[in-house]
Amino acid sequence: MQIIQENVDSLNAVLKLKVKKEDYETKINQSLNTYRKKVDLKGFRKGQVPMAVLKKMYGNQVLAETINDLLNEQVNNYIVENKLDVLGNPLPKEGQSFDLEITNIKDFDFDYEIGLAPDFKLSYLDKKPSLERQVVEVTDAMLDEEVERLRKRYGKVEPVIDAMQDDDMLTLNFQEVDADNKLVENGASHSAPIALDMLKDKSIYEAVKKLKKGETFLIQDLAKTFEKSADEISKQILGLDATPELLPAVQATLVEVRRVIPAELNQDFLNSIYGEGQVKSEEEMRSKIKEEIKAYFEKQADSKLYNTLAENLIEKTEMSFPDAFLKRWIKLTNEKPITEEQIENEYPAFAKNLKWSLIVKKVSKENQVDVSMEEVRKRTEEQLRQQMLSYGIGEMPEEEMSKFVANMMARKDHASQTRETLLEEKLFDYFKGQISIKDKEISLEEFYKK
Repeated sequence: MQIIQENVDSLNAVLKLKVKKEDYETKINQSLNTYRKKVDLKGFRKGQVPMAVLKKMYGNQVLAETINDLLNEQVNNYIVENKLDVLGNPLPKEGQSFDLEITNIKDFDFDYEIGLAPDFKLSYLDKKPSLERQVVEVTDAMLDEEVERLRKRYGKVEPVIDAMQDDDMLTLNFQEVDADNKLVENGASHSAPIALDMLKDKSIYEAVKKLKKGETFLIQDLAKTFEKSADEISKQILGLDATPELLPAVQATLVEVRRVIPAELNQDFLNSIYGEGQVKSEEEMRSKIKEEIKAYFEKQADSKLYNTLAENLIEKTEMSFPDAFLKRWIKLTNEKPITEEQIENEYPAFAKNLKWSLIVKKVSKENQVDVSMEEVRKRTEEQLRQQMLSYGIGEMPEEEMSKFVANMMARKDHASQTRETLLEEKLFDYFKGQISIKDKEISLEEFYKK
């Protein structure tokens, strides 16, 4: 088989295949013999169907499959052997068909269109651009809030006998009512825990605060009361598997009110969080919390900086694509039917992601930035050990840990996501050496606003 590459321009090319019947005749006979062994046709013993009958019934199907496999194999081999950097997959040129019959095997020509990756330079990095990294100032108020959260987390739950408070937990029984506010027989009925401050309708909020155990109230508009989606209300409040077209009105009965009594800030409390004798005073605890909060927002600051850098690289790197080819490729390979209008609307986002992936590929290749499976395995083990510690589980025997790691590594999504995270970290380390970074301390409110 002969393959000739004709470049249309720097981004588009056509692979012209000249196929001789000798290139595929043997493969067709082999495929037909394989079919023959499997075919169970009435009137013939299995594996003994005459070849003439087999060709008449399955010949053109076998011919199409064999030629299709052969063409794909040869085109892919050509791309690899010639080190072509292609975008998407080769596409048969429009208006072509095999137009062959099993009884008339002959030579034929077939063309594939390919999109070529553009050549580009990362000139944005040449002048070592300066970027601002926003670092959150850790305040005493943030430390107070975290200490209080931990005290509540390790506190005890008691029934409430006095007036309700905003962070009290209520158990309410919701029962569907009709237009006359009467209970619907076999209607929705479910008990659910909610926080008092989840009630967004002020009038209902005030009414509930005055309720006593066993008393009821009506909710005509669940969506307005909770400011949640219909799906969330159906599952969490009404306990339904499917979301009704119209959320019903309900009668709610106060079943129970509970309150978390914060733990006392003593040595037992500190031991329960950090381990026996690891932290010995509130001052040490606040210092440790400050380090943890600072480390968390350092990562957040790095993430924001990385996103800013990526946006700048995408915006300031000149790159052209074989747009018509890619749009056709999107249409032909999309799992669900897609209109031309959808393609036009979604193409800018697709091109932006493609641009970034080519930048990452170029930087990774030119600077030997890569992630090995051993690095993925080590990161997986680190994550599992941290998870175990958060559950209060200490050192695990090496054999058991290896089994846990192996199970996680067997999950394709986990290995892929972990590799992407590690690659992103390595790329960021590289990029940090190519830019000038200026830290700016800002408040928590400013950080999330930006």
